[in-house]
Amino acid sequence: MTMTNQQKLIGIRRFMTLIPHCKALNMQAEDVTEEGVTLSLQGDPSFMGNAEKELIHGGVLSVLMDTACGSAAILGLPEPEVCPTIDLRMDHYRAARASQTIYCRAWVTRQARQIVFTEGLIWQEEDLPIAKGTGTFMRLGPERTPKGFAERLFGQESAK
Repeated sequence: MTMTNQQKLIGIRRFMTLIPHCKALNMQAEDVTEEGVTLSLQGDPSFMGNAEKELIHGGVLSVLMDTACGSAAILGLPEPEVCPTIDLRMDHYRAARASQTIYCRAWVTRQARQIVFTEGLIWQEEDLPIAKGTGTFMRLGPERTPKGFAERLFGQESAK
């Protein structure tokens, strides 16, 4: 399946409307390029882990990283297929503030027959990373991916 970056962006936006926690966090797909995908969410006061200092809870950052890396994994494959998370690891460098938009850029570092390896970076201000992460995702393959998965997400027939 050959798709433009715009078609991929539309597909990831559609994908995020199907995931309840993405809807609850009002997560947005910002950009898709050959290098990866960028997602964002607005730092909402309800996401604070430290209300006194207005800092976002680390769990919110984990969900953002997992979703961005998973989206990159799906987009990095020759054909879209379901790719559940095997492992997600994050190093936190500084706190995220509730008053600013939080961004996560994720990309594929390697594809194997059954695993997709990704990395991601979270920030609010350019050149000041909040967290860096790595994610591994299991490729379910076409035989275990629901029929019509690519069509539902990207609006076109999957090439077989």
